[in-house]
Amino acid sequence: MQRRTALKNIGLSFGAITLSSTVVGLFESCQTTQANWTPEFFTPEQADLVSKIVDVMLPKTQTPGAKELNISHFMDGFMAHVASPEDREFAQMALPVISILILEASSKTTVSEITNENVDEQLNRFLRADQATQQAREEAVGVWSVALSNGEMPSIPEEGVAHAMLNSLRRLAVYAFKNNEVIGETVLAYAPVPGEQKGCISLEEATGGRAWSL
Repeated sequence: MQRRTALKNIGLSFGAITLSSTVVGLFESCQTTQANWTPEFFTPEQADLVSKIVDVMLPKTQTPGAKELNISHFMDGFMAHVASPEDREFAQMALPVISILILEASSKTTVSEITNENVDEQLNRFLRADQATQQAREEAVGVWSVALSNGEMPSIPEEGVAHAMLNSLRRLAVYAFKNNEVIGETVLAYAPVPGEQKGCISLEEATGGRAWSL
């Protein structure tokens, strides 16, 4: 990992993702299942891992889940065509770390053997850790970042990096889910042509409690 990615902001710095023509095109390309889909940014093994992670984060319930909506396909395209070079570099470093940690914890040898239960255990470990543990991981990544920027080559703080990357994957997956056409038109409150404006009323009264589709 080069020194320019000193990680002043821990994890992927997506910022405010705008619905550019590229992003809209990625959403459109993910509307149908692609039997022979080949990832552009992720390796096939990483694509399998990310798909399993986001499927546990966004499982199928009364509504389609990440797998049914091809969320991992969108994420691969986003990383290939929209993410910054620094974000791509961080992801290329962090995804193998996550893979190793999950394989070691589950006593598995390949990503294809990892189950939803294995993934959920690690999401509990990283995303649902107590505040003190999360802060310690962030501080470890911060120290590592400063060392990188000073030209040093310290060992990677694996738990901190995994924590940052999983948080980033969650943010991107939720964004993709909320902006997917199926969710926008069938789950969220949707008006193809905005109509009258009613001020000072509750969300329950306006939409039955549902957030507005973008």
